[in-house]
Amino acid sequence: MNKLFCVVDIELTEEKEIIQFSATKLDQEFKELESINYYIKPKKQVSSFVTELTGISNEMLSGKMYFEEVASELYNFIKNDILVCHGLPSDYVILKKRFHDVGIRYHSKMSLDTVELARLFMPTQESYRLSDLSNSLNLYTGDKYHNAAVDVKVTVALLKEISKKISNINSNNFKKIEVLLEKIDYNTLEFARYCKRKFKDKKNNKGDFICFNDVDFKKVSYAINTKKFNNKFILFSSINEQNYIENFKISNYVILKEKSNYVPLNVFKLFPKKEDLNLDKLLIKLYVWILETHSGDFSELNLLYLEKMYIDNIKNGVLISSKSYYFDEKKKAAETCENIVTNYNSIEYLLENDNFKNHTYIFENKKILGRELDSKNTKDYFYKNVIVELNVAVSRNLKDKSIKMLRNNIDGLVKFLHEMYISESLFLYNDSLSFILQDVEAILNDIKAYRNDLPISYKFMRKLKNVLTNSKNTYKFIVLDQENSLKLTVVDDKKVKGLINIVHSRKHKYLNLKAKAHYIYSNGEEELLNSKMTGSILYVFESNKYKDLYFSKREKRSYIKYYNFSIKDNFNELYNEVIKNNRISYRCYATKDILEYRYYLKDVFESIIVFRDLEH
Repeated sequence: MNKLFCVVDIELTEEKEIIQFSATKLDQEFKELESINYYIKPKKQVSSFVTELTGISNEMLSGKMYFEEVASELYNFIKNDILVCHGLPSDYVILKKRFHDVGIRYHSKMSLDTVELARLFMPTQESYRLSDLSNSLNLYTGDKYHNAAVDVKVTVALLKEISKKISNINSNNFKKIEVLLEKIDYNTLEFARYCKRKFKDKKNNKGDFICFNDVDFKKVSYAINTKKFNNKFILFSSINEQNYIENFKISNYVILKEKSNYVPLNVFKLFPKKEDLNLDKLLIKLYVWILETHSGDFSELNLLYLEKMYIDNIKNGVLISSKSYYFDEKKKAAETCENIVTNYNSIEYLLENDNFKNHTYIFENKKILGRELDSKNTKDYFYKNVIVELNVAVSRNLKDKSIKMLRNNIDGLVKFLHEMYISESLFLYNDSLSFILQDVEAILNDIKAYRNDLPISYKFMRKLKNVLTNSKNTYKFIVLDQENSLKLTVVDDKKVKGLINIVHSRKHKYLNLKAKAHYIYSNGEEELLNSKMTGSILYVFESNKYKDLYFSKREKRSYIKYYNFSIKDNFNELYNEVIKNNRISYRCYATKDILEYRYYLKDVFESIIVFRDLEH
């Protein structure tokens, strides 16, 4: 790697015109050589939103040159170097286009994205926004983010931190990472190799690691308590366990979850052997993370959606693994401890484990216990799977008009349900319910003759009947303009009741927490549609029909994030999401079920508005 590094950041108008261009050159030791910082006059006026975000006003730019007047100077500064940006894909595209517009052909032969580098080599960071990384890693003490000169300075510091992190990766694990990077990105591979060669490895004590199948894992050690306790407690938390501990000032504790939450030493044998870049990136993150984890808990990782899916898919393998080193160490410590803090996902394991049969179980309250058990024992049934099965059956039995009629009847029913769903009218829905159920019964009678040939459709129709007659079950259209996107959400009541019966047979207590939150009640839309409201806002609809109601009317602002909370969602995920993104204004839409967590709501939302009697 013989070239210089050039770290670049740009600030833009809403029309994607460049209004600030900053860049710093670094030598091969990452020492700063020279910098430039240009303010650039756009063709159109800067909006108040951009001024608020960047601090750059039309007055500041009034005497500055247009982009075409400074383009050559900017190009000459960056043209021969390795381009480094935080959020490379968007910045690179804009730079290429703006240069192209003035007749300059810009193409970087090598480029690096510090967002992707941080995701791969700092997998436990809560957020990969530049300001959040800066605060977490202590890269910058000021608060003037979204100024290109400041962002370049922070990106330089971040690049140095990433290089140190790479250089400290154990040789065994780095060899595995190299193989994966060859498939993912050549530039990242070259940079990683460069960091390993250029900067000396930190001398790792071999006693700090366990080697299994040529892979190094961080060794952990938990204190074993020799003190005898008269009472031992297991406290179930619906929020992050560490937050729960701090909230209730719990001492002498161990956080223990069920086995599937902890990475086993044979984890890399559990993943499928397939070509998938998402899987390759996940494996790199794991090779980095297992060198530094102190718990082996997968929840430490900040993963993308598809990466989480891969982890979820291997959890059955994790559950039966005999190589669960981290779980075994935690369990040993927990058995001698006064307080065990856990989550509701682990309730079945702890209830069935004889080592904890004499512990007292502590829950927030009865409603949260039931709500959490419901969400953990919920399954989705998708109509698209029914459509596929019915179409195949029709194509195989072209002469059988009964199957075709059955398909048409089911399709007609779903279309009608779709109309009910988008009507947002409970009165219309309730008036039609008896007729809907008659149609369901008629279809079920007809489909019985084909239950062996149409098992998916038969099961779906039975579940649909349950959904329409049981208030605990729901149906939802994922995409409102497609009837075949119907999804049934069904709770396994028998499983839930069985677990509750076991709880009632053991020693247990409820905290019965008093609400900390204050509510604003409304019968109208004015609070919902008032874009001047700031901070994190929770909109609660007392009717289950309305939680998706106003997504079409929401504010279109980059610093506002939206979240839909429903009966099967994990409250802990919502809690963590809002807490970690405290610089973003949140709009959360939820049904009244969320009020069961009222004790915690004040921690995450500045305003809570409850809508009553909405009817459209």
